[in-house]
Amino acid sequence: MIDHSDLLLTLTQIAMALLGFTGVVIALKHETKVWAPLEEIGFQALITTTLTALIASLLPSIFSIVVEEEQAIWRLSNLGIGILHFANLLAIIIKTSKSKIIQQSDRKASIKDIVDLILGPVLIVSHFIAARGWIPWADLLLVIGIIQQLYIGMGNFLRLVKSAPNTAK
Repeated sequence: MIDHSDLLLTLTQIAMALLGFTGVVIALKHETKVWAPLEEIGFQALITTTLTALIASLLPSIFSIVVEEEQAIWRLSNLGIGILHFANLLAIIIKTSKSKIIQQSDRKASIKDIVDLILGPVLIVSHFIAARGWIPWADLLLVIGIIQQLYIGMGNFLRLVKSAPNTAK
């Protein structure tokens, strides 16, 4: 049996609640099917990071069904979140570059933006290193990765809530 099951269950519940609130906000704020490109990217990031947190918080329990060694469970779980996080980042980069939002934006990057831009790739690499067994605290790293995904999702959720409804037809 794996440790930290209560914490992982709590993180799962947070991710599910965030996804549920997202559905309510979308239903109330967006009557049309037309989204601004920045809204669409924020929504995609919200859903994918929250789903990543949800899936990653369940991975140790899933892997414990077929794997008995605790370290192997944490290594596989880190590999899983690393792959999901990398796929999310790649999808956002591709979508952002296709929509040319970066060139269109007159908003200057904040310290938070810069930290987020650095933290994501560092965590992805750390998850892959932990999956190789080169980091002894793979369980802590998995939890940090899940919290980071929820942080991104909540930030995008708040941005979505603050944005004015799109009334274009």
